[in-house]
Amino acid sequence: MGFRFLEFRVYKDAKDFYLFCMPYIKKLKDENLKNQITRALNSILLNIAEGSADNSDTEFARFLGISIRSVYEVAAGFDIALLFSNIDVKDYSEIETKAEILVKQLSSFRNKLRK
Repeated sequence: MGFRFLEFRVYKDAKDFYLFCMPYIKKLKDENLKNQITRALNSILLNIAEGSADNSDTEFARFLGISIRSVYEVAAGFDIALLFSNIDVKDYSEIETKAEILVKQLSSFRNKLRK
């Protein structure tokens, strides 16, 4: 028995997003913001995994919704970092673009479960 979430493209892409964000997190001066963004990144992955363990597509869709909200939280965290000049506009734009793509993937996957 393997963990099925490991095979999901969206899980792999969420891991890539996590790794992409880490160097930017290290630039942040505010430890609370660093921790909050890191927890949100963890939440994206962990909710995909946790939701996949359930036999109910409805319940899995709910967990994917939590992952989507966590992507928004990451984007908002970096927007705050931009506000305080901890990252520049170019960096934020790259993060935002990757976040938007991940939200679209998660939403599409969630919508397929609901059918």
